[in-house]
Amino acid sequence: MPRVSSWPVSWRAPSRIITGEAGVIHRAPAPRIWYVVINGHQARILHGLDDEAETVLEGPDRTLRDTLDDRPTRSYASAGSARSAVEPGHDPLAEDARRFLRDVFEQLDRDRRADAFDALVLVGAPGIVGTWRETIPGTLAPLVQSEIVRNLVPLPAADLRAALADLEKT
Repeated sequence: MPRVSSWPVSWRAPSRIITGEAGVIHRAPAPRIWYVVINGHQARILHGLDDEAETVLEGPDRTLRDTLDDRPTRSYASAGSARSAVEPGHDPLAEDARRFLRDVFEQLDRDRRADAFDALVLVGAPGIVGTWRETIPGTLAPLVQSEIVRNLVPLPAADLRAALADLEKT
């Protein structure tokens, strides 16, 4: 039975050393780490720092003013002809973020089932990281290696990879 050496958990774990039969040493491939860089309306999924492949998902980019401009439904009072507004019982922007995260999770779960990555690093804007933690499915949660609260979504691709490499060093 092969023995796998234990390494401290880090962003970019070194290759695992596996000792096989007769003491032969083999190197297992380094884990494939994907970086999910996300804010409330855009997710950039980088397929590693060395690979230029990137999946971009767009969600609704609504502001609170946009949601409030949609006039609430009106209802008649039980007595008389007076009408009053019926306000929604939830935060529409938070609901947009949850819906967007469900789309991101569906994409990541498809990629997980295709065995495209081994671990995830989340780099997210402050508001979305908490929602991510609340809504991440059980199939993806154990794969999240690290969470960093920072909005790097607007950066160009080369700058984004450099910023992630700098974060990896710290």
